[in-house]
Amino acid sequence: MAVNESLLNEYRRMRLSYPHRECAYALHWARAKVASGKAWGVGYPSFIPAAAIGAPFKVGGNICRWVESPEQYGLRFVGYADIIAPRSVRHTGWFIDDDGAGEKARGVVFRLPSRNGRALFVAGIADPYNIGPAIVPFESTEDETTAAIWADHLADRYACKEREYQRVTSARARYDELADYISGERKQCLALIRELKPRSHSFGPATCKALHGAVAELLEGIGQARQKRADIFDAFGSHAAWES
Repeated sequence: MAVNESLLNEYRRMRLSYPHRECAYALHWARAKVASGKAWGVGYPSFIPAAAIGAPFKVGGNICRWVESPEQYGLRFVGYADIIAPRSVRHTGWFIDDDGAGEKARGVVFRLPSRNGRALFVAGIADPYNIGPAIVPFESTEDETTAAIWADHLADRYACKEREYQRVTSARARYDELADYISGERKQCLALIRELKPRSHSFGPATCKALHGAVAELLEGIGQARQKRADIFDAFGSHAAWES
């Protein structure tokens, strides 16, 4: 996925600022910052050290970690869940956006070093935004197909969680946009009222009617925007991602 320099820099900053959050979270807010013109100008040439492993976070009932270089932790890539278990996994991953046109969370299977001559397999998710890293719960099984099915279920739960986070963060962005809209419309309305009051007697009936109509339209727009903000907050304000 090609990214411009500003977006990449902002993504790196978000990864530094919120190392315990998923990559999707960092990319979503990086895009929002760049789109709003609020991206930082400070350069971030490196945002995570080599062979890094992230803080624990939950995906469904599993405690997972983001691992930058799985092979450095003894995890040998075996294959994708849909390749290992095609009868059970009949797709190539789960979309992490509601549009169904972006990146996917795809289950993967890793092999641990053999223990007492027995192979152990670990389910995981290929990082949707980077080639190489993975999200791993470090729960093992001796059956490769079982690990593949686990991986697909894990990817499904992860994708559901990411879609939910994106809905909440998008709603928060819209909530903040409406606040800016209300502020701008209110300033325009007050300025129009200040200009109208001392000169109202010098205007003809048609002009007065038009100006009063403009004020009423501004007030109506403000009222509608406030109601939209209230509706958004009622729907998403209690979610953990709202204040993130």
